[in-house]
Formats: sequence, C-alpha cells, structure tokens
Amino acid sequence: MANIKYNGFKRNISTTDPLAILSNGQKRLLFGNTTLTTEGADASAILFGYGTSTTPAATATAGKAVSFYVSNTATTTAEGLYFRHYQSGAGSSGEALRSFSTVNDVAAANSYGIHASLSFASSGTVTGLGAAGRFTLHVPSGGSMAGTVTAIQAEIYSDAATSDPAGATSISFIRFVNAGDTTGDDDVETDAVLFDLSGFTSGGVWTDTTSNAADEFIKIRTPSGIRYLVASDSTTFA
Repeated sequence: MANIKYNGFKRNISTTDPLAILSNGQKRLLFGNTTLTTEGADASAILFGYGTSTTPAATATAGKAVSFYVSNTATTTAEGLYFRHYQSGAGSSGEALRSFSTVNDVAAANSYGIHASLSFASSGTVTGLGAAGRFTLHVPSGGSMAGTVTAIQAEIYSDAATSDPAGATSISFIRFVNAGDTTGDDDVETDAVLFDLSGFTSGGVWTDTTSNAADEFIKIRTPSGIRYLVASDSTTFA
C-alpha cells in the first residue's frame, strides 16, 4: 500500500488499484476510477485544480496550459470533452463552465474570454447542422418557468464608476465579421445572411403581413415593451 499526494489530493494505492502516475518527462497525471478526497485550506471549495487567483500556475513558455488532442472514429454521437454540473442547492448561483481571461496590465495583441471554432478538412462536410457555437435553452417538460431566461446573453459589464469605453475603436454587444481569404469572404458576402429565423410560424416572433410598407415583422422587446422590426422583400418602399 502506498500513499500519494498531489495538490491537496491524497489517496492510498494498492497493487490492484487503478494506477496514478506522475511522469516528469511527459508531465501527465493519470487517474483511474478512484475516489479523491481533498484536504487543506481550500478543501471545501476546490475539488481538483492547480493555482489560485492570487498565485496562479505560471509559466513564461508560449503554448497551451492544458491541452488534449482527441480523435474519435465512432459513427454515433461522441464528445471531445463532456462536463455536466448539477446545481442542487436552493437559492444558489452557478455555472457549468466559467471561462475568464484577464489582460494583466500589459498591452496584449488580442484576448478572448472564449474562442470556439468549427473547421472542415478538405473533404469534410455535415449533412445536418454545423455550428461553431450552439447554445440550447431547455424548457422543462412541466412547462413552468420563472425569472428571465435566454439562450444567449451578450453583456458588457462596467467594473467601476470610472469605467469608460470612449477610447475603444469600437464597442458593441454583437459584432459580425466576415474574415479570411479575400476571395472567399467575397463569396460568403454574396451567399450569407446576417441572421436566420427558423422554426417560427406567422404571428409570434415572426409575422407575415400584406402591409404596403412591409412584408414581415420581427417581434423584439425594448425598454418600452414589445416592438416590431419591419422587414421587406425589397430595398425600396413604394
């Protein structure tokens, strides 16, 4: 029986247990099916991790702090990384995934809180939906919901009373960018639409109309209440 400890974790390993290995050459820590217990000052708050907000795990080497490259040849659904968080405390707040990037008192070239990409190999295609980011808000089968719920919230947060974006070249809640090869993005501009409304029938979010001034209405909410954006199948009005 051997005892190992790593960053606040401690467990006993026998010769029949799944093996935990710390390889200095490859810098990997491998765990089998095991129960981990925490100890120390942060035991009640952190189940597994390294570094703190005041003392982060630091390096001066360019690259990825945590990296997994995976390939799956299954012909059914497969996930590269699956993390599910059950929030079981009444009145609590929580996030299944919190991604937070800070430009730490330097003039960084670029910074992203999160960056998700979908790419295709030369012969790769999808027969259904392909999305760089998909956000699904589930309405429970009981049909009862409360509070303000949304599939996506684009938020600009001011850290203090002195927060002032006046020096920004551009600040927006949503920015649409057509980028990449100059010939390719010309083709995208010809074929793409700014946004796509699907799955709606007339009379709700989207309304078909016979008005002379408009062909369709799109329902939105403003601080004054429900309003309608006017849509037309023509760039001119009679």
